[in-house]
Amino acid sequence: MTTLSKKSKLIYTTAFILRLAIFSFPSVSNTLAQRVELSTPVTSFKRLTEGVFLYNNNVPPYDGGVFHQSPLLLCLFSFIMTLPSFTIPLVFSTIDLLIAHALYLITQLKQQRDTSLKKLQVEKDIAPISPCTVAALYLFNPFTILSCVSRSTLLFTNLSIVLSLLSALKGKSKPTMFWIALASYLSFYPTMLLPALLLVLNDNKHFYSIGLFAGWLSILFTFSRLFTGSWDFMSSTYGTIIFVTDLTPNVGMFWYFFIEIFDQFRSFFMVVFQFHTFIFTAPICIKLRHQPIFAITVLCGVMAVFKSYPSASDASLYLALIPIHDELFKYCRYGFLISNLFLYATGLAPIFWHLWIYAGSGNANFFYAITLVYNLGQILLLTDIVYACLRRQFDVENPDAIGKPVLHK
Repeated sequence: MTTLSKKSKLIYTTAFILRLAIFSFPSVSNTLAQRVELSTPVTSFKRLTEGVFLYNNNVPPYDGGVFHQSPLLLCLFSFIMTLPSFTIPLVFSTIDLLIAHALYLITQLKQQRDTSLKKLQVEKDIAPISPCTVAALYLFNPFTILSCVSRSTLLFTNLSIVLSLLSALKGKSKPTMFWIALASYLSFYPTMLLPALLLVLNDNKHFYSIGLFAGWLSILFTFSRLFTGSWDFMSSTYGTIIFVTDLTPNVGMFWYFFIEIFDQFRSFFMVVFQFHTFIFTAPICIKLRHQPIFAITVLCGVMAVFKSYPSASDASLYLALIPIHDELFKYCRYGFLISNLFLYATGLAPIFWHLWIYAGSGNANFFYAITLVYNLGQILLLTDIVYACLRRQFDVENPDAIGKPVLHK
């Protein structure tokens, strides 16, 4: 199953060379690293570089309110930045290839699982999507390429998420809990994927798995405490994510709202916004308990829309997971509209940012309006694929009802 075909090797090699070719233009890479659509206060490579500089000069990196990333990344890049300069492009390009290969294997395992499930009559003569196609759709997605070249550290979180899903499909609870604990440690929000991963494991050892998750998190926090010498990183990393203390604009919906709101209402709406993100976990896992891989796909989409500091890299992850469920595409209704919303937002976001920040002929409303369009496209996409899943499930369970008119009483 792990043997790569010539087609896969060609895809991986082409994607790797493409990334290194773009990295060879430092001005392009540095410009992308400063784009608010690609880098956020908690994933910015520029801020990571500042944190490493402070740490190497014996200045506490979490004291200045600039560095908000985990001590594990600080430790890793303190070493990587001592190596030749071409190491960093190699690291980020390799991570993208690892994510793509994990998606390749996830597709294979998911299709093996589906062989024992009931299918529609029309699906029996149709070959499922090729794992190579899934890997290629990820590797050549413009969001993925831009996120890689901008050196967004969210790639480490995305890698941890797909490896946790891959381990769960293989039935290995220990690596599954390690990878999801690492993703949660890096970005906080992947914690909401834990119930869906327990459904994928389906080993009736939920308390044991939760204990493993808590144990791995404790080890990571202990290592972080030993590395930094204090617990200050907790407030600078997770405190920033939860309390939204850095209001740098991004493609999310938090920053503009909390700039405008009165301070006396801030705590209430902060709780509402964060609770709103996590509240989707229970109903999605309950409704899609028999399709936990799809539940993880939807929850990744929810994170990409409602987390406090989203970026294009968040969207690239769930957009890569959607093709795995190719049996749903025939039920999707809004493909043309969603595609246009993504294209519209992708094209106009840099223009409106320029009008606001550089030309001075616009204001924050311009940029925030286009982020709302972008998030509308994502919400429509999630709504459409959930509808497609539920409609297909109904047709599989009620084949006699296919083609008959629906009567509303």
